[in-house]
Amino acid sequence: MKKNSESKSIEQLMAEADELMQQINNDASKDMEEAHRLEFDKHTQNFQKIKTEVQGNTGKTGLSEMESSSDGMHEAIQDIVKAFRNLKNRIF
Repeated sequence: MKKNSESKSIEQLMAEADELMQQINNDASKDMEEAHRLEFDKHTQNFQKIKTEVQGNTGKTGLSEMESSSDGMHEAIQDIVKAFRNLKNRIF
């Protein structure tokens, strides 16, 4: 049961990161300073890498890999969401 709720948290965080990424990309990408643009691109690439890994693991029948790495992924996604929020607050 804990793993199921943890999985939902990861999915919710990924959805929030996707939404923040879209907002930043749509509303401010043209007006971003170079340093902010590079930071945004770095976080976007990290998020896409983790998202691909999570989606690949959820499609497998062996959930042990997902369970053993979910804590690290959860923390990484939380860090990326936090970074997107901070960047959005600095830009807007």
